Amino acid sequence: MIDIPPMPSAAPTAPAAPAAPSSTPDDRSTSFVAVQGNAKEQYSGGALLVTAYAALWVVLFAWVAIVWRKQGALNSRLVDLERVLDKAAADAEAEKKTEKRNEPKNETKT
Repeated sequence: MIDIPPMPSAAPTAPAAPAAPSSTPDDRSTSFVAVQGNAKEQYSGGALLVTAYAALWVVLFAWVAIVWRKQGALNSRLVDLERVLDKAAADAEAEKKTEKRNEPKNETKT
């Protein structure tokens, strides 16, 4: 068993001699000492794994849904922009035709 030194008091004391190990390092590393009290595992590894994967899938689906919505909004803005540009081009073409018709014809014969 491991000896635990007492807590130091307020009064200075002489340093205690180090405790001699009762076993070799190989024995300590392979021995198992059960924990006393109510120290049992709260969740199984399988339940934690399933929970982690479920959380990952929820985050992934949420991200895909957000990107999908943003792409739809961007697509509608692009359609609106194309419509405005087409209308502006048509108006410019109509204005050019109107200017051509209204130009005075200066045909001089010499």
